[in-house]
Amino acid sequence: MNQPVIEFSNFSFTYHNADSESLTGIDFIIRKGEFILLTGHSGCGKTTLTRCINGLIPDFFEGDLSGECRVCGMDIAEHETGEFSPLVGSVFQDPRSQFFTLHVKTEIPFPSENLGTPMDKMQEQYEKAVDVLQIQGLLGKSIFDLSSGEKQKVAIASIYMVGVGIYVLDEPSANLDSEGTEQLRQVLKSLKEQGNTIIISEHKLYYLNGLTDRVLIMKDGKIDKEMDGRDFDRQTAEWFTRHGLRKSDLALITPKAYYPVKGDVSIQIKNLSFGYPGKPLLWHDVTFSAHGGEIIGIIGKNGAGKSTLIRTLMGLEKQKTGKISINGSYSGKQQRRKKSFYVMQDVDYQLFAPNVLEEMLMGTKKTEAEKEQAICKLENLGLGKFLKRHPTALSGGQKQRLSIALAEMNRLPLLYLDEPTSGLDAENMKIVQTEIKKLAEGGACVFVITHDYEFAAELFSSLLLLQEDGTIQYLSPDKYKPENLAQYFQISF
Repeated sequence: MNQPVIEFSNFSFTYHNADSESLTGIDFIIRKGEFILLTGHSGCGKTTLTRCINGLIPDFFEGDLSGECRVCGMDIAEHETGEFSPLVGSVFQDPRSQFFTLHVKTEIPFPSENLGTPMDKMQEQYEKAVDVLQIQGLLGKSIFDLSSGEKQKVAIASIYMVGVGIYVLDEPSANLDSEGTEQLRQVLKSLKEQGNTIIISEHKLYYLNGLTDRVLIMKDGKIDKEMDGRDFDRQTAEWFTRHGLRKSDLALITPKAYYPVKGDVSIQIKNLSFGYPGKPLLWHDVTFSAHGGEIIGIIGKNGAGKSTLIRTLMGLEKQKTGKISINGSYSGKQQRRKKSFYVMQDVDYQLFAPNVLEEMLMGTKKTEAEKEQAICKLENLGLGKFLKRHPTALSGGQKQRLSIALAEMNRLPLLYLDEPTSGLDAENMKIVQTEIKKLAEGGACVFVITHDYEFAAELFSSLLLLQEDGTIQYLSPDKYKPENLAQYFQISF
C-alpha cells in the first residue's frame, strides 16, 4: 500500500476574526497516487481544506488551529508556505490570479525559476511539460489571448514543470465550456496515470466520473460522508438530489423549457456587429427581439464573445454597426445602462460595502421598509446569517447568491447574468434558478450566459447560440427545443 502523503488528525481551524470554525475535527489520510474529490454545499469548508494542504493556512490565511495537518511529513503549523511549493502545486478557480508574466512561454517556467532550478534541468522539464500536456499550440500566445480552458492548462503546466507530486485544484471547471472541461478531464486523467496525488474541490461532478478513487462529502466544516469513487458514480439521480449534490452523469437530467409570461419591456437588436480595434469582427449581423418575461440563454465556446455581447446590449461597449432599441425606440448607451443590471462573472469587482446588508442598501434611502426587504431577500437565498459579514469574506457560491439578491433589490427591467452558477452546489443552483424565474415573472427580460448544462436544463425560454463563424442564432420561445440542449452545448453522453 502507498505511503500517506497528507494526514489530518483531529484538525480544526478558525479564520482570524471569524465567528465560528471553518473546519472541525477533520480526520483522514490521503495516500500517494490517490485521486480525491471534495464536494458538498457552498461554504462547507472545501476551499479551506485545500488551503491547508497547499500550506496557505496558517501562513497566508491566518487563524487559530488545533490538531495536526501533515503534508509530506511536515506539520503546516511549523513550516512556511514556500517549503511546500516544490511538493504541492495549486490551480485556482481563476488561473489569472496566479499568473505573473504576459506570455505562455515565460509563465510556464516562472515557478521553476523562483525555486532556483538549474537552466539545463529547467529546459528538460519545460519540454516534458509541453509534450505531456500537449500545449505546443499555446506557446506563442499572450496570456490575455487564452481561453479559460487554455489558462487552466498553462497553470497545470507550470506546476507540472516544477515536478510536484501533489496537485490541488479548487473548482477548476467553474468557467469552462464543454470543450475546455473535456480537455481538463484528459489532463487530470494523464496526471493520475503518472501516479500523482490529486485533490480536487468541485461542485460539477460529471467530468470526474470514473477518475475518482474516493469522495469526501463535507458539511458544516466536517467530513459528513466518505465513499468509494465507483460507488459514488453509481448512485441514482434521486440520491444526488437528496444529498444536495450535482449529478455525476448528465444523462440523468431531462431538460425542460420555461414558458414566459410576456412583460412590458422589449429590446430590439438589428444588424449588430462588434470587433476590437485592429482585430476581426467578434460577431456580426445580429438581429433579434426579446420581451420581458423571457429568460434568454447565451451559449458558445470560451472566447466566442458572449460577455462582450451582453456588455454591448447594456451599453458598456460600443457596437461597430447596428441599432439597439427599447420598447420600439432607439436607445443610446447611457439610456440602456439606466435600465440594466449586470451580474459580473467575477462578482468581487462589484462588491463595495463593508458588510452584506450595507451592500444590499447601496443606492437606496435605507428606510426600515427597504431594510426589511433586503433582509427578506437575503434570507430567501440562504444569506440571512451573514448580514454583518464583509462581502469579500463570503465563499464563491455565497457571493453569487448575493449578486442575485442585489439584482432583485434593484428591480431594473433588463437583467444580464454572466456565469451566475460559478461556485454553486446543486441546492443553491436550484435557488438561483427559482429567483431568476421570479425576476422574469415580475416582467424583467433576463439574459444568462452559462456553460452549466445542469443549470440551463430547466431555465431557458429561448437561446442565443454564438457560432464559430461569428454569427449568432436566435431560437425564440416557439423554436427553442430543450431536448436538443445537449447538442447546443456540444455535450455527448
